[in-house]
Amino acid sequence: MAQDAPAQGQVPTFEAEPDQPVCRGASGYAADFDGARTFLWRPRWVEAMLADEAMKARVIREGEAALDNGPYSVTDKPAPVPGASPNAYASIGPYWWPDPSQRDGLPYARRDGEVNPERDGPEFDKSRLRDLSNDMRALALAYRATGDERFAEHAMALARVWFVDDATRMEPHFNFAQGIPGKVNGRGEGIIEASHLSTIVEALGLLRPSPAYNQADENALRQWYGDFAVWMATSEIGEEEMAKTNNHGVFYDFYLAHFALFAGAPDIVGNVGGNFPRYRLGVQMDRQGRFIDELRRTRSWHYSHYVVNGAARLATIAECAGLDLWDARLEDGRGLATAQAFLARYGGDPSAWPFPDRDLAAGRIERMEAIRDELAVLLRAQAAPADLAQLP
Repeated sequence: MAQDAPAQGQVPTFEAEPDQPVCRGASGYAADFDGARTFLWRPRWVEAMLADEAMKARVIREGEAALDNGPYSVTDKPAPVPGASPNAYASIGPYWWPDPSQRDGLPYARRDGEVNPERDGPEFDKSRLRDLSNDMRALALAYRATGDERFAEHAMALARVWFVDDATRMEPHFNFAQGIPGKVNGRGEGIIEASHLSTIVEALGLLRPSPAYNQADENALRQWYGDFAVWMATSEIGEEEMAKTNNHGVFYDFYLAHFALFAGAPDIVGNVGGNFPRYRLGVQMDRQGRFIDELRRTRSWHYSHYVVNGAARLATIAECAGLDLWDARLEDGRGLATAQAFLARYGGDPSAWPFPDRDLAAGRIERMEAIRDELAVLLRAQAAPADLAQLP
Protein backbone atom coordinates (compact mmCIF):
# COMPACT_ATOMS: atom_id res chain seq x y z
CA MET A 1 0.00 0.00 0.00
CA ALA A 2 2.78 2.40 0.98
CA GLN A 3 5.73 0.05 0.51
CA ASP A 4 7.51 -1.69 -2.35
CA ALA A 5 6.80 -5.25 -3.42
CA PRO A 6 8.60 -7.91 -1.35
CA ALA A 7 11.68 -9.65 -2.65
CA GLN A 8 10.78 -13.01 -4.12
CA GLY A 9 11.34 -15.92 -1.78
CA GLN A 10 12.29 -13.73 1.17
CA VAL A 11 9.38 -14.75 3.38
CA PRO A 12 8.45 -18.44 3.37
CA THR A 13 4.89 -19.74 3.25
CA PHE A 14 3.29 -20.36 6.61
CA GLU A 15 2.09 -23.88 7.30
CA ALA A 16 -0.17 -24.43 10.30
CA GLU A 17 0.55 -27.24 12.71
CA PRO A 18 -1.58 -30.34 12.18
CA ASP A 19 -5.00 -30.22 13.89
CA GLN A 20 -4.55 -26.55 14.84
CA PRO A 21 -7.04 -23.77 13.94
CA VAL A 22 -6.12 -21.89 10.80
CA CYS A 23 -6.44 -18.13 10.25
CA ARG A 24 -7.91 -17.75 6.77
CA GLY A 25 -7.39 -14.24 5.46
CA ALA A 26 -10.12 -11.71 6.25
CA SER A 27 -12.26 -14.48 7.79
CA GLY A 28 -9.73 -14.95 10.56
CA TYR A 29 -10.19 -18.03 12.71
CA ALA A 30 -13.98 -18.00 12.33
CA ALA A 31 -14.25 -21.36 10.55
CA ASP A 32 -12.37 -23.13 13.36
CA PHE A 33 -13.56 -20.97 16.25
CA ASP A 34 -17.36 -21.24 16.29
CA GLY A 35 -17.68 -18.13 14.16
CA ALA A 36 -15.36 -15.97 16.27
CA ARG A 37 -13.46 -13.78 13.78
CA THR A 38 -10.20 -13.16 15.63
CA PHE A 39 -6.80 -12.68 13.99
CA LEU A 40 -4.34 -12.00 16.81
CA TRP A 41 -6.04 -13.94 19.61
CA ARG A 42 -5.34 -17.57 18.86
CA PRO A 43 -8.29 -19.85 19.67
CA ARG A 44 -6.10 -22.08 21.80
CA TRP A 45 -5.13 -19.12 23.96
CA VAL A 46 -8.73 -18.17 24.68
CA GLU A 47 -9.81 -21.77 25.22
CA ALA A 48 -6.91 -22.47 27.60
CA MET A 49 -7.68 -19.36 29.62
CA LEU A 50 -11.36 -20.21 29.98
CA ALA A 51 -10.57 -23.83 30.86
CA ASP A 52 -8.85 -22.55 34.00
CA GLU A 53 -11.64 -22.17 36.55
CA ALA A 54 -9.97 -19.35 38.47
CA MET A 55 -9.27 -17.39 35.32
CA LYS A 56 -12.76 -18.01 33.97
CA ALA A 57 -14.25 -16.72 37.22
CA ARG A 58 -12.13 -13.59 36.93
CA VAL A 59 -13.23 -13.12 33.32
CA ILE A 60 -16.88 -13.27 34.35
CA ARG A 61 -16.33 -10.86 37.26
CA GLU A 62 -14.66 -8.35 34.99
CA GLY A 63 -17.41 -8.73 32.43
CA GLU A 64 -20.08 -8.11 35.06
CA ALA A 65 -18.25 -4.99 36.24
CA ALA A 66 -17.97 -3.70 32.66
CA LEU A 67 -21.76 -3.87 32.28
CA ASP A 68 -21.94 -0.74 34.44
CA ASN A 69 -19.36 1.22 32.42
CA GLY A 70 -19.63 3.62 29.51
CA PRO A 71 -20.61 4.63 27.01
CA TYR A 72 -17.51 6.55 25.94
CA SER A 73 -17.16 9.17 23.21
CA VAL A 74 -14.54 11.61 21.97
CA THR A 75 -17.30 14.21 22.27
CA ASP A 76 -17.10 13.86 26.08
CA LYS A 77 -14.22 16.36 26.17
CA PRO A 78 -15.15 19.73 27.75
CA ALA A 79 -14.05 21.35 24.45
CA PRO A 80 -12.20 20.25 21.31
CA VAL A 81 -8.49 20.95 21.16
CA PRO A 82 -7.62 23.96 18.98
CA GLY A 83 -8.24 23.29 15.29
CA ALA A 84 -10.13 20.02 15.84
CA SER A 85 -13.78 19.13 15.47
CA PRO A 86 -15.71 17.76 18.48
CA ASN A 87 -15.48 14.26 16.94
CA ALA A 88 -11.70 14.24 16.60
CA TYR A 89 -9.59 12.10 18.92
CA ALA A 90 -7.02 14.17 20.83
CA SER A 91 -4.16 13.36 23.18
CA ILE A 92 -0.75 14.69 24.24
CA GLY A 93 2.63 12.98 24.19
CA PRO A 94 3.26 10.98 27.37
CA TYR A 95 6.73 12.32 28.10
CA TRP A 96 6.05 16.03 27.55
CA TRP A 97 5.70 18.42 30.50
CA PRO A 98 5.04 22.13 31.07
CA ASP A 99 8.23 24.20 30.99
CA PRO A 100 8.55 25.62 34.54
CA SER A 101 10.63 28.52 33.24
CA GLN A 102 7.67 29.81 31.23
CA ARG A 103 4.61 31.42 32.82
CA ASP A 104 2.20 29.50 30.59
CA GLY A 105 4.37 26.36 30.55
CA LEU A 106 4.69 26.54 26.76
CA PRO A 107 6.16 24.97 24.82
CA TYR A 108 6.18 21.66 26.67
CA ALA A 109 9.57 19.98 27.21
CA ARG A 110 10.43 16.28 27.01
CA ARG A 111 11.39 14.03 29.94
CA ASP A 112 12.00 10.56 28.53
CA GLY A 113 10.38 7.80 30.59
CA GLU A 114 8.44 10.19 32.85
CA VAL A 115 4.73 10.10 32.04
CA ASN A 116 2.81 13.36 32.46
CA PRO A 117 -0.50 12.45 34.20
CA GLU A 118 -2.17 15.29 32.29
CA ARG A 119 -2.47 12.91 29.31
CA ASP A 120 -5.16 10.96 31.20
CA GLY A 121 -7.18 14.04 32.07
CA PRO A 122 -10.72 14.73 30.82
CA GLU A 123 -9.46 17.24 28.24
CA PHE A 124 -8.00 14.37 26.22
CA ASP A 125 -9.28 11.04 24.91
CA LYS A 126 -6.45 8.66 25.80
CA SER A 127 -8.13 7.34 28.96
CA ARG A 128 -11.53 7.08 27.26
CA LEU A 129 -10.16 4.92 24.46
CA ARG A 130 -8.23 2.81 26.96
CA ASP A 131 -11.34 2.30 29.09
CA LEU A 132 -13.40 1.40 26.02
CA SER A 133 -10.77 -1.12 24.97
CA ASN A 134 -10.58 -2.67 28.45
CA ASP A 135 -14.37 -2.94 28.71
CA MET A 136 -14.78 -4.38 25.22
CA ARG A 137 -12.14 -6.98 26.03
CA ALA A 138 -13.78 -7.88 29.34
CA LEU A 139 -17.26 -8.11 27.83
CA ALA A 140 -16.11 -10.17 24.85
CA LEU A 141 -14.26 -12.69 27.01
CA ALA A 142 -17.22 -12.94 29.39
CA TYR A 143 -19.52 -13.53 26.43
CA ARG A 144 -17.23 -16.27 25.14
CA ALA A 145 -17.09 -17.83 28.63
CA THR A 146 -20.85 -17.81 29.27
CA GLY A 147 -22.81 -17.20 26.08
CA ASP A 148 -24.75 -14.59 28.06
CA GLU A 149 -26.08 -12.05 25.56
CA ARG A 150 -26.00 -9.25 28.15
CA PHE A 151 -22.26 -8.99 27.63
CA ALA A 152 -22.49 -8.86 23.83
CA GLU A 153 -25.37 -6.39 23.86
CA HIS A 154 -23.52 -3.94 26.09
CA ALA A 155 -20.26 -4.32 24.16
CA MET A 156 -21.99 -3.56 20.88
CA ALA A 157 -23.77 -0.57 22.42
CA LEU A 158 -20.34 0.79 23.42
CA ALA A 159 -18.95 0.13 19.94
CA ARG A 160 -21.81 1.93 18.22
CA VAL A 161 -21.35 5.06 20.32
CA TRP A 162 -17.59 5.23 19.63
CA PHE A 163 -17.50 4.13 15.99
CA VAL A 164 -20.95 4.36 14.35
CA ASP A 165 -23.43 6.94 15.69
CA ASP A 166 -22.99 10.25 13.85
CA ALA A 167 -23.29 12.45 16.92
CA THR A 168 -20.70 10.62 19.00
CA ARG A 169 -18.44 8.62 16.66
CA MET A 170 -14.73 9.20 16.46
CA GLU A 171 -13.53 10.46 13.10
CA PRO A 172 -11.23 7.74 11.63
CA HIS A 173 -7.91 9.54 12.03
CA PHE A 174 -5.33 10.50 14.62
CA ASN A 175 -4.55 13.99 13.34
CA PHE A 176 -4.54 15.32 16.92
CA ALA A 177 -2.92 12.39 18.72
CA GLN A 178 0.12 12.95 20.93
CA GLY A 179 0.29 16.64 20.27
CA ILE A 180 2.81 18.79 22.12
CA PRO A 181 1.25 21.92 23.63
CA GLY A 182 2.95 24.99 22.25
CA LYS A 183 4.62 23.03 19.43
CA VAL A 184 2.37 20.81 17.30
CA ASN A 185 -1.27 19.63 17.27
CA GLY A 186 -0.53 16.00 16.38
CA ARG A 187 2.40 13.73 15.49
CA GLY A 188 3.13 10.43 13.84
CA GLU A 189 4.02 9.09 17.27
CA GLY A 190 0.35 9.32 18.19
CA ILE A 191 -0.43 6.28 16.03
CA ILE A 192 1.09 4.11 18.77
CA GLU A 193 -2.14 4.74 20.72
CA ALA A 194 -3.92 2.56 18.17
CA SER A 195 -3.02 -0.36 20.46
CA HIS A 196 -6.46 0.13 22.00
CA LEU A 197 -8.12 -0.01 18.58
CA SER A 198 -6.25 -3.27 17.96
CA THR A 199 -7.62 -4.83 21.15
CA ILE A 200 -11.12 -3.79 20.08
CA VAL A 201 -10.70 -5.61 16.76
CA GLU A 202 -10.05 -8.86 18.62
CA ALA A 203 -12.88 -8.25 21.08
CA LEU A 204 -15.23 -7.73 18.15
CA GLY A 205 -14.01 -11.03 16.77
CA LEU A 206 -15.17 -12.90 19.87
CA LEU A 207 -18.49 -11.06 19.73
CA ARG A 208 -19.17 -11.79 16.06
CA PRO A 209 -21.33 -14.93 16.66
CA SER A 210 -23.79 -12.94 18.79
CA PRO A 211 -27.10 -11.74 17.28
CA ALA A 212 -26.36 -8.44 19.04
CA TYR A 213 -23.62 -7.92 16.45
CA ASN A 214 -25.62 -7.52 13.25
CA GLN A 215 -24.57 -7.09 9.63
CA ALA A 216 -25.10 -3.34 9.73
CA ASP A 217 -22.65 -3.18 12.65
CA GLU A 218 -20.17 -5.30 10.72
CA ASN A 219 -20.40 -3.10 7.63
CA ALA A 220 -20.01 0.12 9.62
CA LEU A 221 -17.09 -1.15 11.68
CA ARG A 222 -15.25 -2.55 8.67
CA GLN A 223 -15.74 0.79 6.93
CA TRP A 224 -14.39 2.70 9.93
CA TYR A 225 -11.27 0.57 10.25
CA GLY A 226 -10.76 0.62 6.50
CA ASP A 227 -10.94 4.41 6.51
CA PHE A 228 -8.49 4.57 9.40
CA ALA A 229 -6.07 2.30 7.49
CA VAL A 230 -6.35 4.52 4.42
CA TRP A 231 -5.62 7.56 6.60
CA MET A 232 -2.54 5.79 8.01
CA ALA A 233 -1.24 5.03 4.53
CA THR A 234 -1.95 8.38 2.86
CA SER A 235 -1.78 11.16 5.47
CA GLU A 236 1.36 13.16 6.26
CA ILE A 237 1.19 12.00 9.85
CA GLY A 238 0.85 8.37 8.76
CA GLU A 239 3.79 8.68 6.39
CA GLU A 240 5.80 10.29 9.18
CA GLU A 241 5.16 7.29 11.41
CA MET A 242 5.82 4.78 8.63
CA ALA A 243 9.30 6.30 8.23
CA LYS A 244 10.21 5.79 11.88
CA THR A 245 13.18 3.48 12.47
CA ASN A 246 12.28 2.41 16.00
CA ASN A 247 9.39 0.61 17.71
CA HIS A 248 6.95 3.11 16.20
CA GLY A 249 7.72 1.91 12.69
CA VAL A 250 7.26 -1.71 13.73
CA PHE A 251 3.91 -1.05 15.36
CA TYR A 252 2.84 1.06 12.39
CA ASP A 253 3.22 -2.04 10.22
CA PHE A 254 1.25 -4.16 12.66
CA TYR A 255 -1.64 -1.69 13.03
CA LEU A 256 -1.91 -1.07 9.29
CA ALA A 257 -1.96 -4.81 8.56
CA HIS A 258 -4.34 -5.63 11.43
CA PHE A 259 -6.89 -2.95 10.57
CA ALA A 260 -6.77 -3.71 6.85
CA LEU A 261 -7.31 -7.40 7.61
CA PHE A 262 -10.36 -6.61 9.74
CA ALA A 263 -11.66 -4.29 7.03
CA GLY A 264 -11.40 -7.11 4.49
CA ALA A 265 -8.14 -6.30 2.68
CA PRO A 266 -5.75 -9.20 3.37
CA ASP A 267 -3.48 -8.23 0.46
CA ILE A 268 -2.21 -5.35 2.59
CA VAL A 269 -0.99 -7.88 5.15
CA GLY A 270 0.97 -9.66 2.44
CA ASN A 271 2.51 -6.39 1.28
CA VAL A 272 3.48 -5.16 4.74
CA GLY A 273 4.58 -8.60 5.98
CA GLY A 274 6.56 -9.37 2.84
CA ASN A 275 8.61 -6.20 3.27
CA PHE A 276 9.04 -6.44 7.03
CA PRO A 277 12.35 -8.36 7.21
CA ARG A 278 14.13 -5.90 4.90
CA TYR A 279 12.54 -2.62 5.92
CA ARG A 280 12.30 -3.16 9.66
CA LEU A 281 14.59 -5.90 10.92
CA GLY A 282 17.27 -5.15 8.34
CA VAL A 283 17.33 -1.47 9.33
CA GLN A 284 16.69 -1.55 13.07
CA MET A 285 18.26 -4.79 14.39
CA ASP A 286 21.95 -5.61 14.52
CA ARG A 287 23.48 -9.05 14.07
CA GLN A 288 23.17 -9.80 17.78
CA GLY A 289 19.41 -9.20 17.70
CA ARG A 290 19.64 -5.83 19.44
CA PHE A 291 17.44 -2.87 18.51
CA ILE A 292 19.95 -0.12 19.17
CA ASP A 293 17.52 2.80 19.30
CA GLU A 294 15.57 1.03 22.05
CA LEU A 295 18.73 0.39 24.09
CA ARG A 296 19.30 4.15 24.24
CA ARG A 297 16.01 4.73 26.07
CA THR A 298 15.78 5.26 29.82
CA ARG A 299 13.48 2.20 29.89
CA SER A 300 15.67 0.05 27.65
CA TRP A 301 14.33 -3.29 28.93
CA HIS A 302 10.74 -2.26 28.26
CA TYR A 303 11.42 -0.88 24.80
CA SER A 304 13.71 -3.74 23.74
CA HIS A 305 10.88 -6.16 24.52
CA TYR A 306 8.20 -3.81 23.21
CA VAL A 307 9.65 -3.58 19.71
CA VAL A 308 9.87 -7.38 19.49
CA ASN A 309 6.32 -7.55 20.84
CA GLY A 310 5.17 -5.49 17.85
CA ALA A 311 7.12 -7.70 15.44
CA ALA A 312 5.61 -10.84 16.98
CA ARG A 313 2.10 -9.41 16.66
CA LEU A 314 2.69 -8.79 12.98
CA ALA A 315 4.12 -12.29 12.56
CA THR A 316 1.01 -13.72 14.22
CA ILE A 317 -1.46 -12.03 11.90
CA ALA A 318 0.82 -12.52 8.87
CA GLU A 319 -0.08 -16.20 9.21
CA CYS A 320 -3.57 -15.16 8.05
CA ALA A 321 -2.03 -14.09 4.74
CA GLY A 322 0.05 -17.27 4.48
CA LEU A 323 3.36 -15.65 5.44
CA ASP A 324 5.86 -17.14 7.89
CA LEU A 325 7.68 -14.19 9.45
CA TRP A 326 8.82 -16.46 12.28
CA ASP A 327 11.26 -18.23 9.97
CA ALA A 328 11.95 -15.41 7.49
CA ARG A 329 15.66 -14.62 7.25
CA LEU A 330 17.75 -11.88 5.73
CA GLU A 331 20.78 -12.88 3.66
CA ASP A 332 23.02 -12.58 6.70
CA GLY A 333 20.75 -14.87 8.73
CA ARG A 334 19.00 -12.26 10.86
CA GLY A 335 15.36 -12.82 11.71
CA LEU A 336 12.90 -12.74 14.59
CA ALA A 337 14.72 -15.69 16.13
CA THR A 338 17.83 -13.50 16.42
CA ALA A 339 15.93 -10.95 18.49
CA GLN A 340 14.40 -13.70 20.60
CA ALA A 341 17.81 -15.23 21.29
CA PHE A 342 19.23 -11.88 22.43
CA LEU A 343 16.43 -11.27 24.92
CA ALA A 344 16.59 -14.88 26.13
CA ARG A 345 20.15 -14.29 27.38
CA TYR A 346 18.71 -12.17 30.18
CA GLY A 347 15.25 -13.69 30.50
CA GLY A 348 16.20 -15.93 33.39
CA ASP A 349 17.77 -13.07 35.33
CA PRO A 350 16.57 -9.59 34.35
CA SER A 351 18.84 -8.09 37.00
CA ALA A 352 21.77 -8.99 34.72
CA TRP A 353 20.50 -6.62 31.99
CA PRO A 354 23.65 -4.64 31.08
CA PHE A 355 21.98 -1.47 29.80
CA PRO A 356 20.67 1.58 31.71
CA ASP A 357 17.03 1.12 32.74
CA ARG A 358 14.77 2.92 35.20
CA ASP A 359 13.08 -0.22 36.47
CA LEU A 360 16.40 -2.00 36.95
CA ALA A 361 17.85 0.96 38.84
CA ALA A 362 14.78 1.04 41.10
CA GLY A 363 14.89 -2.71 41.73
CA ARG A 364 11.52 -3.30 40.03
CA ILE A 365 12.50 -6.76 38.80
CA GLU A 366 8.93 -8.08 38.99
CA ARG A 367 7.86 -5.41 36.51
CA MET A 368 10.66 -6.48 34.18
CA GLU A 369 9.58 -10.11 34.53
CA ALA A 370 5.98 -9.23 33.65
CA ILE A 371 7.18 -7.58 30.42
CA ARG A 372 9.22 -10.69 29.62
CA ASP A 373 6.31 -13.05 30.29
CA GLU A 374 3.87 -11.11 28.11
CA LEU A 375 6.24 -11.39 25.17
CA ALA A 376 6.80 -15.12 25.80
CA VAL A 377 3.19 -15.84 24.81
CA LEU A 378 3.51 -14.03 21.50
CA LEU A 379 6.86 -15.65 20.74
CA ARG A 380 5.27 -19.07 21.30
CA ALA A 381 7.72 -19.80 24.10
CA GLN A 382 4.69 -20.14 26.38
CA ALA A 383 1.69 -22.14 25.18
CA ALA A 384 -1.03 -19.84 26.52
CA PRO A 385 -1.44 -16.76 28.72
CA ALA A 386 -0.99 -17.51 32.41
CA ASP A 387 -2.78 -14.28 33.26
CA LEU A 388 -5.31 -12.04 31.53
CA ALA A 389 -2.69 -9.31 31.26
CA GLN A 390 -0.67 -11.55 28.92
CA LEU A 391 -3.41 -11.65 26.27
CA PRO A 392 -2.11 -9.25 23.59
